[in-house]
Amino acid sequence: MKANDFNLIKALEFHPEAGNLLLGKNRMLLFRQEALATLRKLLVEQLGEGLSRSILTQFGFRCGREDHQAISKHYQWDSEAEELASGPVLHTWEGLVRAEPTLIDFDRAKGHFHMKGRWINSYEATLYLSEFGPATGPVCHTLVGYASGWCTSFFGQPLLAIEPTCRAKGDEMCSFEIRPEGRWGSEAEPFRQALAQTTSSLTRELEDKLSLIESQRAAIAQLSTPIIQVWDEILCLPIVGTIDTARSSEMTDRMLDAVVRQHARAVIVDITGIDMMDTKTADHFIKMAKAVRLLGAEPILTGISPSIAQTLTHIGVDLDGIRTLRSLRDALSALLQKEVIVEERASEHSHGN
Repeated sequence: MKANDFNLIKALEFHPEAGNLLLGKNRMLLFRQEALATLRKLLVEQLGEGLSRSILTQFGFRCGREDHQAISKHYQWDSEAEELASGPVLHTWEGLVRAEPTLIDFDRAKGHFHMKGRWINSYEATLYLSEFGPATGPVCHTLVGYASGWCTSFFGQPLLAIEPTCRAKGDEMCSFEIRPEGRWGSEAEPFRQALAQTTSSLTRELEDKLSLIESQRAAIAQLSTPIIQVWDEILCLPIVGTIDTARSSEMTDRMLDAVVRQHARAVIVDITGIDMMDTKTADHFIKMAKAVRLLGAEPILTGISPSIAQTLTHIGVDLDGIRTLRSLRDALSALLQKEVIVEERASEHSHGN
């Protein structure tokens, strides 16, 4: 049988009563292109280009390897060259790309393998351009994986496909080239790494990324909620932006920890940087103030704008028990004056004795 005689319509067995679509004994699946576009977009956005490339390449490799094994068991080819050429033919029939080999040269005895060709109308290049715009590198990861998997299964030795040109990065067309893994230089390193990733290494890289994200999130949280020690036992928390439940909880935890560690006797919460306040936001501050008071420190709220004052009055927020002052400067002056009075009384008491 010649490669061009292959007909996927005749090769497929439809069994709707069982919900099966078979190629040989292997179950095949049909998916909409848009669904794969969504999956790819999520992979890139959630895992980054590197991890998503490895996952897609290994997915393609498995598809290519399994397709070759299924085809080779059910067809007698006129020659090994026809068997090898059936890979691009099947790839084309599957609607993924129009694969056109331009060079097929191999010698099993010498371990020589070299195959080149064009990929016309690559679904991956089309999807990438639609979702992300022009790329900086080749993006047909499943096609590259498929070519590597098919040819490796055929040749019985590890072969590696690369994509020298890609329409997604502005080239006229996508292309492929396949050689034994050891016959490639540094130009194949990204493709080699994508296939070399193991389950454990992928997991480790994912964990490293999550750890980095967490550390960055913590750093951002500290920058967005700085706790400043203005002088001994006096802390200041200037707040800017929107306060949601997650930020409020973290802000309260950090504040209470600072109160305990630094033996604070007063905490100034300055909300000059907040443009609006609703019932939920006000409730966050009330709970924070009560928690600070329970630890023996005095909570002081400063920077209430006229619009926020009207809002708090309108929604009936009760700020009883929370000292409010116009500005951070007023709060510092009041605390300094209080400290002076305490020192004067202590001095008078000492002289009186």
